[in-house]
Amino acid sequence: HSAAMLGWVGKAALTLGEMFPLELAEPWDNVGILVDSTFSDEEIGGTGVILFTNDLTEKVLEEAMSAGAKLVVTYHPRPFGSFKRLKSSDVTQRIVLRCARAGICVYSPHTCCDNAAGGVNDWLAQAFSSDPSSISPVKPIKIEGYPGAGSGRIVQLPEQISLRDAVEIVKKRCSLQHVRLAVSESAQGMSMEDIKIKSVAVQAGSGGSVLLGCTADLLVMGEMSHHDTLAAIASGSSVILTEHSNSERGFLPHMVEELKKRMTAAGYDKIQYIISQTDADPLSVV
Repeated sequence: HSAAMLGWVGKAALTLGEMFPLELAEPWDNVGILVDSTFSDEEIGGTGVILFTNDLTEKVLEEAMSAGAKLVVTYHPRPFGSFKRLKSSDVTQRIVLRCARAGICVYSPHTCCDNAAGGVNDWLAQAFSSDPSSISPVKPIKIEGYPGAGSGRIVQLPEQISLRDAVEIVKKRCSLQHVRLAVSESAQGMSMEDIKIKSVAVQAGSGGSVLLGCTADLLVMGEMSHHDTLAAIASGSSVILTEHSNSERGFLPHMVEELKKRMTAAGYDKIQYIISQTDADPLSVV
């Protein structure tokens, strides 16, 4: 099937590819249509449901099936790795088999969404500054036609804020009661009010490989390894960790809004857009 053959499902996949261009993906990633729809154009029809999730788990798949979704947009790719056989004893292979049987198309924008202008990293960065000129990629991607694309974002704050303020900004952006904090070695012993932040670098998900070595006062990401965290605080940065998917999930409503706007403008106005209620980070603070 080419995406063009698949009615509104194909149109939605093409539109997601315009929002988050596939050529911006990291080379190791697995993005785009991961499970093709097995429906004909007639079976897809003019109406339907798209379910959005950060992770495609079996609970989320059951939610999608109950809602009658014909397309699941999962920020994290599932499947991610390759396999030589499809067996129901493996959870990822079982999800693929169940999607195929139900005719559900699965699409992942993952690092295209991280790296694209207007994607998840810009959303994280904009919590600290509403001025686009103050935000730039940590590692720009030099592909013509994609200004502002790249991995990570660094924000030069219009005026300095305290580390306490920064923590509250992250909690609010990611709808969290708790975050993990590592204070820069040079600031240890000071109160959070007295530690001043003039620059912030952000990377959704696992940010160590992108942000380590970045000279920002504060690094914000989902997760970072113990040794990378030690290296970061030794080099003068404080670190805020939200847990992996908590740094990403809050972007889903913005993805829905943009896709809906574009689909409606193209004449596809009978589509329902729902965000998973069962999708959540597996880790919680107890």
